[in-house]
Amino acid sequence: MSALKSIFKWMLITVLAFCTFNLFISPDYQVERSIEINVPSYVVYGEVTDLQSWPNWVIWWKQDSTLVTEYTGERYGKNSKMSWNGKEAGKGTLEIIGVSFADSINTELIFDDMNPAYGYWRFTEINGITKVVWGMKGEMPFFIRFMTLFFDAMAGRDFEEGLKGLKERCESFPSKSLSVEVVDIQ
Repeated sequence: MSALKSIFKWMLITVLAFCTFNLFISPDYQVERSIEINVPSYVVYGEVTDLQSWPNWVIWWKQDSTLVTEYTGERYGKNSKMSWNGKEAGKGTLEIIGVSFADSINTELIFDDMNPAYGYWRFTEINGITKVVWGMKGEMPFFIRFMTLFFDAMAGRDFEEGLKGLKERCESFPSKSLSVEVVDIQ
């Protein structure tokens, strides 16, 4: 009986220590990565606002071959939505909730029973080179707040790989010129 009491006592101490630890950790997290892509911003913007193109460059589809993806809503831009389910990636949805043409995109990401995470994309073009910033922020539930201590390192790698894939894809497109030549026909 004393062994059972000892086990119970140490379990209670562990739970109390864990809860106390979580009280002092901020529930907020943020991950952000950036890259420069040698194409105009409208090219990158078009690729990111087309959720059906994400499997071509986002690492999550390469990490989970069982991923089944369904697309609803608009094909491009605001109100575009994708849902997925896979053994590794789990079940979730991503929806584009705000856009500013060739400048920024805002998304909402929901995994199973987690609080929503809010993603953002920013595009800044200088001399035909686009700086792309991909970020996400949110709040962890109480019992997994400790994950905020590791979240940037865990998710940041996926963002970096996704941005590299986006760069390779966008730079592989045939270049298009927006210059117009006026010809006077007599």
